[in-house]
Amino acid sequence: MINTVEQNIIQILSRLDIPGNAAKIYIYLLKNGPSTAYAVSKKSGVNNAVVYRELERLKSRNLVYQLGIKPLKYEAINKDGLLKTLKKQNKAEEKLLEKSLKVILEGKKNLISIRIDDYNDLIAEIKKEIEAAKKKILIRLWSEEMIVLEKELRRAESKGVSIQLLSFTPLENPIGETFSYNIDPHSFTENGERGIALFIDEERVIVGNKIGRYPIHAMLTNDPLITESIKDQILLDVELVKNKREMRKE
Repeated sequence: MINTVEQNIIQILSRLDIPGNAAKIYIYLLKNGPSTAYAVSKKSGVNNAVVYRELERLKSRNLVYQLGIKPLKYEAINKDGLLKTLKKQNKAEEKLLEKSLKVILEGKKNLISIRIDDYNDLIAEIKKEIEAAKKKILIRLWSEEMIVLEKELRRAESKGVSIQLLSFTPLENPIGETFSYNIDPHSFTENGERGIALFIDEERVIVGNKIGRYPIHAMLTNDPLITESIKDQILLDVELVKNKREMRKE
């Protein structure tokens, strides 16, 4: 009866295109040393009708060697030889997989989606994305987050990055093209209502809410559907603020 350890070896050998009967023969030879085909058929549990065929298969895979003439015996490569063969096979499979994936994904952008649960991690990721921005930043935030992100935003502005900033609460020091709903922050007694959205270079977004609680709900992604949706939301808010300005002028 095959035990769990031997079953594991049989499963691994299947990766070398070694079916169950051949794997059983290999394990028998590995445990018992050089043996005749007759001994293998009697003690390995493999039917005599297929023993010679499977021994030839193992020989062709360099897992078994033929010894002597009379009596003709077979010997399995030792564990070091098997491990070396498996590593070589794994490396070949890795290269094939890498090449195949490259062909399949050629011209396509790798999608990322990272969940963020901690406020400090969220701020760190936002700062990193602002620093990496090359052309454009759209950001919607509250004054609390503006305080901790102001340095990075001003640095981006000094590098020529276009910034459109929408704040729910009044800002003392605008950056780039700034818009505000001018909501009184004291009217919100529940910090969990705060949120933030960042859109970078037509490629990536970070969106978060329930700021002030743990865990917060936030995500960094470059999924085109999500990035376009967040971009549209921010721009819609900007247009609403612009319309309010125009109405006040009238």
